[in-house]
Amino acid sequence: MFSGFVKAVGQLGDPRIRGVVMRAVLFSTLIFVALVITVSWTLSENEIFGIAWLDKPIALLGGSAAFIIGLLLFPAIAGLIISFMLEKIARAVEARHYPDLPPAREEPLAEILTNAARFAGITIVLNLLVFVFVVPILLITIVLIPLIPFVFYALNGYLLGCEYFEFAAVRRLEPPAGRALRKQYRTRIFLCGILIAVLMTVPFVNWLMPVIAAAYMVHVFEDLRKVGENG
Repeated sequence: MFSGFVKAVGQLGDPRIRGVVMRAVLFSTLIFVALVITVSWTLSENEIFGIAWLDKPIALLGGSAAFIIGLLLFPAIAGLIISFMLEKIARAVEARHYPDLPPAREEPLAEILTNAARFAGITIVLNLLVFVFVVPILLITIVLIPLIPFVFYALNGYLLGCEYFEFAAVRRLEPPAGRALRKQYRTRIFLCGILIAVLMTVPFVNWLMPVIAAAYMVHVFEDLRKVGENG
């Protein structure tokens, strides 16, 4: 689980993806700032929960609340953007670590856009539903407040694990075969997704995470494919 992550981080300086890293950091920064500004305006102009004692502290928190919500929504938008850079990242990883692989499957642009939009939409909607419906329940039940981070990381760990694994898998397998492999190793992919989700909410680190996650899941996919073939 961690060896692939270390390899992904170690390749950030690779000349073959240096430009991708710079673009990803730029886009990630712009996306994050835009999210925080949008969320801040939404919080200041609207009642979120419709419960005075919940809405008042959120309004008082202002920028801090917007910053936190921006962190939670960032992975979905970042995944949509990185889908256009995935091919170059994957090729760089394969050139360094898997040079004997045959050419990758030509993935149609429509398929790339559909998968990216589907995952981004699901991630945003589910996170907003959790924030609007689940978080208030946990806040009201004060003893359950410590569970809030676990709920978000579990949800996003599952979603990000699925998203980045399938991004990597469909380059080498037809979509049904890629989904079957993901389901076969769902627990390991879920744990990898949690690692990505946690680091996606670390300020500044999260700007590099789309590239790292994409490279990381190429390693995860190749390891699992090898295990499946040998098993």
